[in-house]
Amino acid sequence: MAWPDDSESKKRIVAAALFDKRADFEAFVRARVRPQDADDIVQLAALRAVERAESLHDPDRVVAWLYRIHRNLIIDAARMQVSERKHVDTGAEVPELVGMTDDDPCRCSVAQAQRLRPNYAAILSLVDSDGLRLSEAAKRLDVSTNNAAVRLHRARKALKQAMLEHCGVSEPKDCADCRCVYDVCCAA
Repeated sequence: MAWPDDSESKKRIVAAALFDKRADFEAFVRARVRPQDADDIVQLAALRAVERAESLHDPDRVVAWLYRIHRNLIIDAARMQVSERKHVDTGAEVPELVGMTDDDPCRCSVAQAQRLRPNYAAILSLVDSDGLRLSEAAKRLDVSTNNAAVRLHRARKALKQAMLEHCGVSEPKDCADCRCVYDVCCAA
């Protein structure tokens, strides 16, 4: 196959390959990302491919090149998710517990936090439940802000582990699936 020199012909060839392999590209993307992201990635990949068609020089590599575009967008989406999680995680893991009623099933995260080492329970209570800034919690505990940050990190990690071992879930937001509701232990 002779590879054309003009940009429009290359765009038509790329568009035809996208059309022919559309189902394969969709399956490739759907197997690797959240369902709500799949359509956006497939559409963005098609747009990028057509826009950058002139950079492709080997007609035998069109499909591989298209897969690489899809793969790069999948990687970008995964990085975005990690970035979003980091942004959310820096706030706190237990703020949903503030203002809980007795009918809420997630009493176990509070119970498990109270069963941790006293210094861990204290920092979790001040920062995650009471909503204090880390520097204010450090002052109340009479420790440095750096020490409080380390303590908070370790406390959250210990809480996750304690919840996983006792309740079967590792995040307070997953408490609806917690076995404590059925065992009527700390969730009671």
